[in-house]
Amino acid sequence: MRDLKYILSCSAKFHYFEIAKILHNKNKLKNIVLGYPWFKLKNSGIPKKFVSSKGLIRMLRHPIINSHKFKKIDDNLNMINSKIIDNATCEQIDKNHDADVLLSFAGVGLKSGKKAIKNNKIYICDTSSAHIIEQNNLLADEYSEVIKKKFQINPKVIESKTEEYKSASIILVPSNFVKKSFEKYNFKNIKVLNLSSYIDNFYPQKNIKRSDEFFDILFIGQLSLQKGLHYLIDAFKKFKHPKKRLHIVGHHSLDKEFFKKIIVHENIIHYGHLEQVEINILANKCHVNVLPSIQDGWGLVVSQSSASGCPNIVSENVGASDFVKKYNTGFSVPIRDSKAILEKLELLCDDKSIWTELSSNSIIHSAKSTWEDYTEKLDKIILEII
Repeated sequence: MRDLKYILSCSAKFHYFEIAKILHNKNKLKNIVLGYPWFKLKNSGIPKKFVSSKGLIRMLRHPIINSHKFKKIDDNLNMINSKIIDNATCEQIDKNHDADVLLSFAGVGLKSGKKAIKNNKIYICDTSSAHIIEQNNLLADEYSEVIKKKFQINPKVIESKTEEYKSASIILVPSNFVKKSFEKYNFKNIKVLNLSSYIDNFYPQKNIKRSDEFFDILFIGQLSLQKGLHYLIDAFKKFKHPKKRLHIVGHHSLDKEFFKKIIVHENIIHYGHLEQVEINILANKCHVNVLPSIQDGWGLVVSQSSASGCPNIVSENVGASDFVKKYNTGFSVPIRDSKAILEKLELLCDDKSIWTELSSNSIIHSAKSTWEDYTEKLDKIILEII
């Protein structure tokens, strides 16, 4: 198999540094451009000469990212960040003539993607979410229905991402849910590559035992309408277990006022941000993780909790439902359906044999889903079209 040389670009960090580490170890990484500060990356295993770190905008955004008061400023900073990453990636394309592939996270490849194509390279537009128009439509319906509020993704972002989709040699998507959203808009050059697990940081801890007395439910993610947390809270309040607990890990979003009202319950614990070590401990204590998103291209928290042996209940609009259904590691339910979530909670609580099977499957198949395997499959996808 021919050794492909890669340039990666990403607006933040996400799973791209995991991919970059594998590529670097195989001498296939030319450079990774990302919007993340170097001081947080310098001990991550990739020498600085292979990393173009542009983390200033991220640091400026951090204190205002979920503030209504500064939303316009944050939107502008986000667009500036995208342009900085895009321009820096163009520079790397000029420097690395022997690079074969630009793998670019959607939103930062407007100029660099076209430059890669012009320089006879493969441009992969990698999108972790549904087609931007489909994403906007789903969330606009949700905001209108639940809190009677208008929702609109910045039209400039919609225009920019749509142009990136059109320029790409390949549109790389993490799930069949995302693939269908692109097929709806007549795109053909779509390849599905499921994201991998984080077995280095998430794993079963034998010294931790799940409670026989309490039934513990986990939610990891931003407290937002997009994540569908309100449907889980509704199901939790109707769940009749005498000693139930809902553990919520994540920051508030622009929907803060809405969630502040509905998470008030003696058995709901909101932790805010936790480090991965702490999340792994919590996942080892919980009986089920629930992610009922309105749209979520994959949902890395599903991979994380699965690797910890915690089964999942996900909506069918969570891309990781591919993993859940294929390997029988939990349940997939319709979106906006708290009744279906409630039924699955009751089933897991009442039948321990089902829970044991789902937990075992989660551990086994998470161990097989590695970033090494991901990069090998990515190579095959690219070599098929060369």
